[in-house]
Amino acid sequence: MTPLRIRISSALDRAKVDSDFKWLVVLPGLGCHGCIQEGEAFMRDHIENQRILFVLTKISSLKILQQKIKIRMEEHPNIYIDRKNVFYFPTDNSIYPCIISMENGEIADHEFQSPKNVDAFWKLKKMLEYQ
Repeated sequence: MTPLRIRISSALDRAKVDSDFKWLVVLPGLGCHGCIQEGEAFMRDHIENQRILFVLTKISSLKILQQKIKIRMEEHPNIYIDRKNVFYFPTDNSIYPCIISMENGEIADHEFQSPKNVDAFWKLKKMLEYQ
């Protein structure tokens, strides 16, 4: 298992994430502005999908984020606010949203939405259409 997968697995254990989720979308509050905006738009458009857990980490202001994406965080059980930064992954990709796919409570795959990988959210949208 790679160091990043170990870190993700540890974060899942520490946060006591429900194993029923099919995807986790980790959205950092600070980092690549365009990539984070795309992640926030994805969250806004797919917040009702209970197969996705949205993990908000390194958020500077929940109030501003709620106003920006027009979602009241406390109304959605599939939002995890990472106040202890357990989902901070100290890699070159830590400033980008991370999409983690899960199978039977285990990490199946992960990828970062970044300038080098601009279609990660598009691929997830396509997978959601077919399931």
